[in-house]
Amino acid sequence: MPAVVRLPVGKALTVRAAADVFLDSLDNTNTLRSYGIGVGKTAEHLGDARPLATVADDEIGGALEQLWGEAAVNTWNARRAAVLSWLGWCVERGYDGPAVPAWVKRMPPPDSETPARSKMAVDRLIARREVHLREKTLWRMLYETVARAEEILGVNIEELDLAARRAPVKAKGSKPRTRRRGACDFDGLMA
Repeated sequence: MPAVVRLPVGKALTVRAAADVFLDSLDNTNTLRSYGIGVGKTAEHLGDARPLATVADDEIGGALEQLWGEAAVNTWNARRAAVLSWLGWCVERGYDGPAVPAWVKRMPPPDSETPARSKMAVDRLIARREVHLREKTLWRMLYETVARAEEILGVNIEELDLAARRAPVKAKGSKPRTRRRGACDFDGLMA
């Protein structure tokens, strides 16, 4: 005979208590600072002493719109992500509460305004006499490998394979890989 499992009964918290418990669970100080702004101001806007379970989804959306609707795209996305994480954390812990409504969408980041330089322009920069060899080498490697600056700056010179024009790098968010001049594969690493 299968065991009887009691369904969890939701727990009630005030908006401020839910925000404080969530923020106390964060270990990273940068995340805490960023999320503290989004969650803290949203909680204040909704009413600190109000039970979280009485807040409607559309109120969350309205608060985000009112607080950061005119903000830069990255600010909007960061504050939305903080509130989304907070409310998701509450649901995982069994607290009754709202969700971020579907109409509160993540905004696509704007295209970079940094112009791409042509090979000719890079060659002219590298040919300048007042530029030191170290900077010339960095610029050439950045241009030819399409690597991030921190990947190139992290290359150990003893590990360079000059004949094959290869070097092992620690790519962002992945295991160490070999980067060389050539075509990019789909996750942005050189093949």
